[in-house]
Amino acid sequence: MRKRSNSLGIHRPSAFTLIELLVVIAIISVLLSILMPALASARESTRRVKCLANLKGIGVGLANYMNTSKDVLPLVRPLHGEEPSGNDPSLLDLLGDYIDAAVPARDAGGVYYASTDPWVCPADRVGKDSATDFEPVWRTDGISYEYFPGILMFAAEMMMIRNTAEAVTQTLMQPKFSMLPVLMDQDDWHPLRKKGPPRNSLYLTDWRSDWSADLSVEGDDLWGDLMGDIFRFGGMIPPP
Repeated sequence: MRKRSNSLGIHRPSAFTLIELLVVIAIISVLLSILMPALASARESTRRVKCLANLKGIGVGLANYMNTSKDVLPLVRPLHGEEPSGNDPSLLDLLGDYIDAAVPARDAGGVYYASTDPWVCPADRVGKDSATDFEPVWRTDGISYEYFPGILMFAAEMMMIRNTAEAVTQTLMQPKFSMLPVLMDQDDWHPLRKKGPPRNSLYLTDWRSDWSADLSVEGDDLWGDLMGDIFRFGGMIPPP
């Protein structure tokens, strides 16, 4: 910025030149390009911490349930993409008696859910299904998380395994399956993850919430071992 003098010899500041303005704008642009990724990373870190805290809260409800049900996980179907069917109750309704939070319920339109903590992961913001207008998963399913034992229980019921909940619970409590979650994000919402699936999970052995293990490296052997032990704990001989 330059100064100029009037007829009385008094110096007055002149306006910024175009070059000076362009330099200032360039400096601001550089600073924003440096700060924006850091701010985005901070926001995602906050979402992930909140997501883990919500999983931990649901874990408290599951632990309370197991304390009153002979240490057996709830016999409910997987939550993702379908309503509970048959005689199995909804995990959401079941845990409503063990968690001090409102159970997700359909909104006034009867199509989508109205949910609050701990059922919602804050990173679950936009869905991938055009049929639901890309609504987040918690809006279509009532919860952002998947109940992994429900997948195993569904498979066990299809194979006519007796004592389904007991067999699945005993299987998942074995040390060799400690990397398997009880609850996990239904989708890969956390881009900060550098290796393995970017999902938060809740674990049965110590009710710890953390990143998911990368189960893809286990392949079919993992599922074969799982179902073999479920057959065994269910009192049945696994098929050859």
